Amino acid sequence: MRYKINFNKSLNWSENFTGNKYGASLSGSVSKVHASRSEETLDNILTYEKQFNDHRVAGTLVYGYRKAEYNITTASGTNVPNISLSYNSLQQALIQEISSGAWNEASLYQMARANYNFKNKYLFTGTLRRDGFSGFSKNNKFALFPSAGIGWVLTNEPFFNISKIDYLKLRASYGQNGNQTPRYSSLPRVSAIDDYKYVFGDGGSSSMGQAMVSLANDDLSWEKTTGMNYGIDFGLLENRITGNIEYYKTKTSDLLWDMIIPQVTGFSSIKTNIGEVENSGFELYVQATPIRTKNFSWDFGFNYSANKNKINKLLGYDHDGDGTEDDLVSSGLFIGKSIGTIYDYEIDGIWQIDDEIPTGYHPGNYKIVDQNGDGKINAADDRVFIGKTEPLFSTGFQNNLNYRNFTLRFFINAIQGGKDGYLGGQAVPNLNSTGNFANANHFTFYDHWSVTNPNAKYSVFYHVPQINPTKYCSRSFVRLQDISLAYDLDQSFVKNFGLQNARLYLSGKNLFTFTKWDGWDPETNQGINSGYYPVMKSFSFGIDVEF
Repeated sequence: MRYKINFNKSLNWSENFTGNKYGASLSGSVSKVHASRSEETLDNILTYEKQFNDHRVAGTLVYGYRKAEYNITTASGTNVPNISLSYNSLQQALIQEISSGAWNEASLYQMARANYNFKNKYLFTGTLRRDGFSGFSKNNKFALFPSAGIGWVLTNEPFFNISKIDYLKLRASYGQNGNQTPRYSSLPRVSAIDDYKYVFGDGGSSSMGQAMVSLANDDLSWEKTTGMNYGIDFGLLENRITGNIEYYKTKTSDLLWDMIIPQVTGFSSIKTNIGEVENSGFELYVQATPIRTKNFSWDFGFNYSANKNKINKLLGYDHDGDGTEDDLVSSGLFIGKSIGTIYDYEIDGIWQIDDEIPTGYHPGNYKIVDQNGDGKINAADDRVFIGKTEPLFSTGFQNNLNYRNFTLRFFINAIQGGKDGYLGGQAVPNLNSTGNFANANHFTFYDHWSVTNPNAKYSVFYHVPQINPTKYCSRSFVRLQDISLAYDLDQSFVKNFGLQNARLYLSGKNLFTFTKWDGWDPETNQGINSGYYPVMKSFSFGIDVEF
């Protein structure tokens, strides 16, 4: 039996002093900012291991906590008559401001785990966690999370004699885990800013006030995910091919969600627990060495993953009386659909100059499909399910090729959405005049509509329509993400210079991306808005030496 204690304490201070005689419209600005952050972690770990003939048992107990605190104070001033002393004389500023802030949070956790192993053939693990976090409501700060797993190594059985299979293990697990909320999520937070002022009596001066900026939720609790996992681990052909296959199915209940509420309450949303989401997926990983000779070898790693999710339930309300649970349309949540479902207007081309354009729309605006044919466009009747933001699958392919002293490595990354998946909205710059639009060269930089370009892909934004729909496009891509070529100098050569090894290399990152997505990067959903930045392409050349 062993006992171990881990303790960590960290303190960080930061100070930022500024003085700028050109600041605040040339009137001068000065400031001092003092901030500090402390974190503390303590773990108590008790372990036990014992071998009884063919049986091996082990147990672990953990008890610990984590807490963190943060404080900040800012003093600043503008309109400084004499800035010669800079930030060391803030009192000279004619306009002075002081602000401060602080937060703290704490976590408490306990865990008990038991392991059993019989002849490396039959394996069992059971775990029970109890976690608490200060951000939840006072009656729901703690939650229990159990898990268990079993494994069977078939290749260690006497009856298993398939020569081409070196290792084969079947495993299954069940478990539950939780997701934390941000600090103070369950409390009604109060803020004091210039917007909250009041006046006492006639002719009185305004005084600083305070106002609530979030609603309390006395029932806010842990988001919980419960799932089953089934897997196969394998090794074939003298372990030249290894990998695993996994299938999982999980249900997440009491989702932490910023639910949209009527703004007549004075708030736009409230942090709450809603509904249940189901996820199921398949994962495959293979590591193989197809070729291994004296002068040449090739090995690769391949991974594939696919996930589907759907919403099983939300709030349980049936306000319209149709016998089925209501969707949360304002929050974009629909029973039986994925959590990334896109529910919006369908676009059918762009209005042209010669068209009979309805009131509220202009040439160059998107045509919105009138789904019920009533001659009117409105949110209740004319929005449809366009697709979803989640991908159909993602995959990666890592290759290593070695020929004598040369090594070539490259990694290909791909995410595919299929017919209506992995969609992103293309938002064009919101320029409010034809002159700005032309000056920014958006007529030619992207395929925007103009009188001389009537068959464009995107609408114009200097004529704002009554309803401005979003155009959704596929973000599917295949990318050569990393590639490198290296050459190891001969040992007989490098030792003449007193070196152990020397390698020349040339590498590149994000060199090619094959996609139909317009804009900077499909993976990060950066579209044709000029405020985004492209993914960096880079080349590097160097030499590694060992003495």
